[in-house]
Amino acid sequence: MQLRNTAHRYGAVAQALHWVIVVGFVAQFALAWYMEELPNTPFKIELYNLHKSIGVTILVLAVLRLGWRLANPVPGMPAGLPRWEHWAAHASHAGLYAVIFAQPITGLVFSLYSSFPSLIWGWRLPDPGTSKTIEDTFAAAHFYVSWLILALVALHVLAALRHHLVLGNDVLRRMLPGAPLRGDRP
Repeated sequence: MQLRNTAHRYGAVAQALHWVIVVGFVAQFALAWYMEELPNTPFKIELYNLHKSIGVTILVLAVLRLGWRLANPVPGMPAGLPRWEHWAAHASHAGLYAVIFAQPITGLVFSLYSSFPSLIWGWRLPDPGTSKTIEDTFAAAHFYVSWLILALVALHVLAALRHHLVLGNDVLRRMLPGAPLRGDRP
């Protein structure tokens, strides 16, 4: 497996960043839904700080992923697809990149302006003071971006499955580590 992207598939670095961020978001959603219903205890505060830490880690990985993508051209779309599908793929990927950045940033700002200290992997972030207006605005944004993430991810997964199951091309396989492309088979 090559580290860099080729004309036909994503390289190991792009694949690793993609799947680690996916796992991070799955963990974040599970953690958020679990801790939301907990009573306000020190355990809940620990979980919130874990949630913040994972979020900042995802933000760092998103920066690395965007940098890697800019330095490594992505594989092209399969030949013969209609123009609208090229546009839809580019728009959905742009939307996914936007929410990968927006979600941790809104969560971080929301946390910084709340009345609770923010610890990222045990390190305390600077306290800019509290602001109910900023906290409420970014908490709402964080909530709505989470629903946007779910919608975009659902669209992304459905499109990948359509390419794999209906159109029979390698769009899905080229992001799966170790999956042979159809042209690679004997």
